[in-house]
Parts: sequence; C-alpha cells; structure tokens
Amino acid sequence: MRPPLGYRLSAWAVSKTPHPLLGLAANAGGFIHYWLSAEKRRDYLSNIAPVARFTRQCPPWRAFQNQALNVLELLKAASQSEEDIATRVALHGESNIDQALSAGKGLILTTYHTGNWELAGLALALRGYPITTVAGEQLRPGWSEPVKRLKERFGVRMIRTGGGIRTLYGDLRSNRAIVLHIDGDVFTGGYDVSFLGQTVTVPRGPAHLSRVLSCPLSLAYCRRSRGNRLDVTVEPAAAPPADAAGEVRFTQALMTRIEKCIMEDPGQWCIFRKLSRTAGREMS
Repeated sequence: MRPPLGYRLSAWAVSKTPHPLLGLAANAGGFIHYWLSAEKRRDYLSNIAPVARFTRQCPPWRAFQNQALNVLELLKAASQSEEDIATRVALHGESNIDQALSAGKGLILTTYHTGNWELAGLALALRGYPITTVAGEQLRPGWSEPVKRLKERFGVRMIRTGGGIRTLYGDLRSNRAIVLHIDGDVFTGGYDVSFLGQTVTVPRGPAHLSRVLSCPLSLAYCRRSRGNRLDVTVEPAAAPPADAAGEVRFTQALMTRIEKCIMEDPGQWCIFRKLSRTAGREMS
C-alpha cells in the first residue's frame, strides 16, 4: 500500500532540503504555530509556566519550534542512510543498557517527549539494541503506517496502542528493551503524582511491569545540542519496586527526576495538551 500523497510529497521536499534550512523553516513554522494555536499554547503554558523560567534564549515558543523540527527530521529520515542517522546521535550511558540486558530479563526504557525522541529510538536500534516501542497515531491521520514502516526499516519493533500487555510481557521475556513514554495520555491505570507544581495522573505501566517481571528500569531521554547533534542519555537502571505501594513511590521518584530535567531546558519538552488527573485508556 502506497503512503498518502501528502506524506510522499512532504518526505520528498524535506529530502531535498539541507538540515540548516529545515531548522529555519521549523523556527518560523513553530513560532507561527505557537501564536495561531490558542488551545495548544494555553495548555502548554498551564503545564509549565508556573515553574519554568523563560528567557531570550528559551522563549515559550521554543518547544513548538523543536516539535516542528522533530517532524521534519522524521520525514527526512525516510531518505537517509543508517550512517546518516547514527552519526547525528551521541549515546551516553551505553554501558547502563548493556549491564541491564545482561541479566536476561529485558529492560524498560522510560522516557518522555523531549529532544527528538523518534530519532533517538532509531539510533538505539542501529546500535544493535532490540528496541520495542508503543505508538498510537503518528504525525497526522493516514501517516501512521508509513511512519511505522520507516521505524521498522531501522530495526524498531512497533506495537500499536491497544496491542496488548501480553505482547510487552513477551518482548521483555525475550530480553528486549521496551520504550515507554510516561507523559503519554493513552493508558489504563495510573498513579497520581506531584509534577510541575500540580497533581497529575501518569501511567503505572513502567513501574508495574518492572515489579511483575522483576525487570530493570532506566530513564532515557534525548536533548538537542548545538547544530545538528542529538544527545541520548540512559541513566543507570533501578531495581524493580518490591510491592504495589513501592510502585507509587517509584513512579513519583521517576517523575521528580523528569521534572528536574525539564526545568534545565523547558524548550526541549514537547507536550501541547493539558496534563490532568483523568486516567488514560487502552493498553489493556
């Protein structure tokens, strides 16, 4: 099945555009998006403005510009070689992945929407790590299938949202690394935690899977640095929670660490919906 015409035209145009020009286009498009999308702007600011310090170097529309560049970079990846992707991404903490997987129980890589998380996943797979990720609709309606095929081309195993918890169990038992976004909004069962100065509900999945399967869990995140570079950091794995109450404490500690990372550079975090205490759905 051929990708939609809009996807093919967009990918073709981006493939012919040097990365510096993509950055300029993203800066302009993200700035316009910020001012024209009143609801997204309001939700983003309600999430982060009470605790963030915006500066001239990091204005409130920076996250919108970064997200625009994320989309363009993902489209460009369709025409790039494995070397093009691998050389752009620096991996810090590779030994933490190796040590966790050496136990043979799989690894949960908990992450959040920062930097270019899409290219980060591709880069990990290109280094030979068995990566599985859960994804819903990608970019826009009709584009999910070509984006899925793109990721699979680079070695990422894709599980659709709602694909079932048993699939995740099986992949962890096969000693794969499962990437789970803890700031997503599609999940079943969550824990209320303190985050960015408010109480929000986040998925219980990472902590619960870690406890039930005695599987190590690491925080992984991506950040943009100057120029064309992305830095992916994988922190040392934590031991699984001992019991259900430990899952809650574990999740709160994880969110506290993520909050600190966000505050170091608020423009890297790309969530444009209001965080709430309404638990998500699916993934049952």
